[in-house]
Amino acid sequence: MTRTRLFLALLAAAALAPALPSPAPAQAGATEYRGAAALGLSLRRVGVAKRVLMVGAHPDDEDTQLLARLALEEGADVAYLSLTRGEGGQNGIGTELGEGLGLLRTEELLAARRVDGAEQFFSRAFDFGFSKSADEAFRHWPREELVRDVTRVIRTYRPDVVITVFSGTPRDGHGQHQVSAIVARDAYDAASDPARFPEQIAAGLRPFAPRKLYQSLRSRGDGATLQLAVGDLDPLIGRSPFQQAMASRSRHRSQDMGAPEVAGPRASYLLRVRPAQAGIEATLWTEIDTVLATAGEGAAARGLVRYQAQAEALRARGNPLAPAALAADLASALTTLNAARAALPATNGTADLAFRMDEERRDVERALALASGLVVDATASRSRLAPGDTLTVELSLWNGGAQPVTVAAFAPELPAGWTAEAVQPAADAQVAPGALMTRRFRVRVPADAELTIPYFLRQPRDGDMYRWPDRDAALTRPFEAAPVRAVARLRVAGAEIAIPQDATFREVDPRQGELRRPVMVVPAVSVLLSPRTRVLSTAAPRPLSYTVRLAAQAAGGARGTLRLNVPAGWRAEPASVPVQFAAPGEVREVRFTVTPPASARAGDVDVSAVFEAQDGRRFTRGVQMIDYPHVRARPLYHAAESRVRAFDLRVPAGLRVAYIEGAGEEGPAFLENFGITPTLLSADDLAEGDLSRFDVIITGSRAYEVRADLGAHNQRLLDWVTAGGTMIVQYNKYEIVEGRFTPEPITMARPHGRVTDENAAVRILRPEDRVFTSLNRIGPADFEGWVQERGLYFAETWDPFYTPLLEMGDPGESLQGGLLVGHLGKGTYVYTGLAFFRQFPEGVPGAYRLFANLLALGARDPAGR
Repeated sequence: MTRTRLFLALLAAAALAPALPSPAPAQAGATEYRGAAALGLSLRRVGVAKRVLMVGAHPDDEDTQLLARLALEEGADVAYLSLTRGEGGQNGIGTELGEGLGLLRTEELLAARRVDGAEQFFSRAFDFGFSKSADEAFRHWPREELVRDVTRVIRTYRPDVVITVFSGTPRDGHGQHQVSAIVARDAYDAASDPARFPEQIAAGLRPFAPRKLYQSLRSRGDGATLQLAVGDLDPLIGRSPFQQAMASRSRHRSQDMGAPEVAGPRASYLLRVRPAQAGIEATLWTEIDTVLATAGEGAAARGLVRYQAQAEALRARGNPLAPAALAADLASALTTLNAARAALPATNGTADLAFRMDEERRDVERALALASGLVVDATASRSRLAPGDTLTVELSLWNGGAQPVTVAAFAPELPAGWTAEAVQPAADAQVAPGALMTRRFRVRVPADAELTIPYFLRQPRDGDMYRWPDRDAALTRPFEAAPVRAVARLRVAGAEIAIPQDATFREVDPRQGELRRPVMVVPAVSVLLSPRTRVLSTAAPRPLSYTVRLAAQAAGGARGTLRLNVPAGWRAEPASVPVQFAAPGEVREVRFTVTPPASARAGDVDVSAVFEAQDGRRFTRGVQMIDYPHVRARPLYHAAESRVRAFDLRVPAGLRVAYIEGAGEEGPAFLENFGITPTLLSADDLAEGDLSRFDVIITGSRAYEVRADLGAHNQRLLDWVTAGGTMIVQYNKYEIVEGRFTPEPITMARPHGRVTDENAAVRILRPEDRVFTSLNRIGPADFEGWVQERGLYFAETWDPFYTPLLEMGDPGESLQGGLLVGHLGKGTYVYTGLAFFRQFPEGVPGAYRLFANLLALGARDPAGR
């Protein structure tokens, strides 16, 4: 599906969504809830001292019904720690994989948290792909380092309860799932021991012992020690926690996680792991103090008792539809809490209570801001800034409440070296009910300003572990703080509060309305070279085409020269191109042809692009925006380099190829490495187009899942094969089996057959078959250098119509359903679960050579001529 078609589909789905919460727009803040619902949810948190940390392996692993029940209904502080950002998964809505997919899935987690009310944490683990055992996962992730990260989160967040999503046993299936529970248990024990990870203690974290450890059983009641209702209607929101959970899961759009929001009674089950529990518990909070009034001594303790009484009265009698009446009581409760906090002695023995009181103060401040009708906004004149630029930031405070507000301070918060100058006199410090205060500032970005780069991507990884900067405030968090923020420090109803707000750029689309974009610092000139990998046949070297996309962001524009750097003996045309940008936001695309020498040798060489500005600056990298309607945009940087992988590759000449696009893959683009520009088949082509003009038709990954037209017109394709065509069907999920779309039956196991070890031994079952001999002689060397995995969704059983050609497997396994070939009438049908979609972007020689032989099955003579 194209990006445009996807976007329109998302808009159509959004139009049918319930009013609360709204669809996750890119401009959404920390929560999707507004007005009375937001105030009511905030009141549920006032005076409630409950903290829960859930631990899983990936985005979309979390038990969202439990998160929603605890955070929204009970008012608990709840967080989900995902070991990874999901970089090893697949992408159902776009072409991003690896780090790009990780950025998308991180934002999808944040979109999910805006629905279910939880916070989000991460470890340094990079998702290297599916694994079948914890031992295999620990070969990629050093166990002690993962325990270190989870311990850091526990010591930072200080939860009463830790909940693992998985059991830590082979029952979990995925080895990374197993690891998440294993390291959570280790960290549960380590967090209280000051001798474990002493560098965290030296950096200011304190040991902490959670009270209980559970495993989520989700909806399975067998062996549970605790049952929680998640299907009861929440009158404040109008849906049950389960329905909220399904709305949350549906934010994981790249992973096909859309789920129905079914009404009715449901339960969530937990198994208590530590300390051991023999019987059934009444609540999650048995044996845990859930109010602050039971802690402290002296004036602080007396103050907390008074505060608790005020908080319970607010929760019992507070009416979110009458916010003005709540404001004075919330302000009084906040004053009591602040006095108790000031009376608390600053000793090691009171540090944990101080932490809880500070967290409680933030909850009350937010509730007071909502009850007082205070809305703070910060808009920037630009979304993309270059170092040295100037922008205008407008801050606004709307007093939608019933009483005046005093403004103590209201200004931008900026990184070191940035400056802000007011461009209009400060307004009156009093903002009357119904009034709007605005302040404008001219912000200067220093010439040496750091680019906005996600903190975990600033340094190269250590294998499959990210390298984090030392002592960065963002560690374990999804992203670093926004570069431009505002904080309004106000006095309302006799109490002082602070309301922070990230600055965003406001744009208006005629069809969508207002959109908000994050502010970020990017290079003055972005240089993106594509494709990032090229394949060159040493048997028949040919010119290679490249595109350089330049995007200017500097306020004054830019002027300079673009050129490609190529190896000695190679030639780039044009040799150089003068480029001039008059204003920020302008984009240029320049095409180059690179001609290799006629005697090109096997091996890897690099081609790179550089833009040399007139002032001498050189720009050699570009920024790709990971940007979809349901998430906020995030930048991913690429060096303006392309690797050319030259090897002996023979390709059928004159082959007429059509392609049916699948989910989130770039197969048509990679066919250019074979010298083939395929025809993309539309729904109309499948329904009534002339298929006889093609020799080969290829279906992309998961095409039967995302192309209803493919299933509807599948028989036309099989008839075309019978008449002499060659159809290559790349891996599909269970839809291809359930729809009976193959010419003869195949089955797939659940879980599906896959080979996760990219180095797993491969045995060629029929070495003299055309698939291994027609153009490129395929042997063991062609299965070296594969990345992430051999393949997935292998057939488990198949009709004798098919001939299996390869055997491979992870340790203790042997699978033959990864490459099946059958002859149908005059034509040939191929089903392959081999992960070509992962190998093609990396230019893996054997994958290209094998796929060229599959293409040759459709050539007009056996030699592929």
